[in-house]
Amino acid sequence: MLTDADLTQQIRSIFSIQLSIEIPDEDTDLLDTGLIDSLTMVDLLAHLETSYGFAVVMEDLDVEYFRNLKSIAQYVQRSSESR
Repeated sequence: MLTDADLTQQIRSIFSIQLSIEIPDEDTDLLDTGLIDSLTMVDLLAHLETSYGFAVVMEDLDVEYFRNLKSIAQYVQRSSESR
């Protein structure tokens, strides 16, 4: 099982390598800063599904899950555990 810090770092790598977006800090608000938009969100979800082996359930998505790296890591953890 990954630690929260490890998972957060892996997600930061997805942003950096796959999406070409550098996240300055794990608490950076990705939505308010405009670092992610709806198209980026779709790409991110696809990478998360592939990387962590779960299927995104659109009805269960909440924009707050993608506010920062920590909240994304929590979403991935919950989604991975429920598969």
